[in-house]
Amino acid sequence: MIYIAGDKHGFSVIENVIEYLTEKGFSFKNLGVKDSKSDTKLETLLPKVAAEMIVDPENIGIVSCGTGVGVEVGINKFKGIRACLANEPKIAKWGKIYDKCNVLCVPGWDITKDVLYSILDAWFANTYDGNVDRLKMFEVFDTWGTTP
Repeated sequence: MIYIAGDKHGFSVIENVIEYLTEKGFSFKNLGVKDSKSDTKLETLLPKVAAEMIVDPENIGIVSCGTGVGVEVGINKFKGIRACLANEPKIAKWGKIYDKCNVLCVPGWDITKDVLYSILDAWFANTYDGNVDRLKMFEVFDTWGTTP
């Protein structure tokens, strides 16, 4: 399942993500704002998305806020989440291949529908390359401030 969420600044991107996922026949659930007049705090919507990633490792997420940085920083605080912020297809592709990212973060400001669709195409067209040695380096950082 794909879990999507955005605040008011990411709403237009989430609308386009919904259109894309519907066109492609993907199953999804919107856990964020449902219209342009609503808003929610990131600290409210991100735990909802993270919880779904933890329940089933096959689940993925797509989240958006104005810069995309807030959702990326916030969602990466949850154990088991590997999120990448992509404003172009190459980032989405390699975040999936190299880093086994399970959450795609997209800026809500200044991103065209065509660019967004290219990012989503790259995200869904690629899979993790299986290099577990590369991922092991992240396991040593269980909490902030912990060093190897």
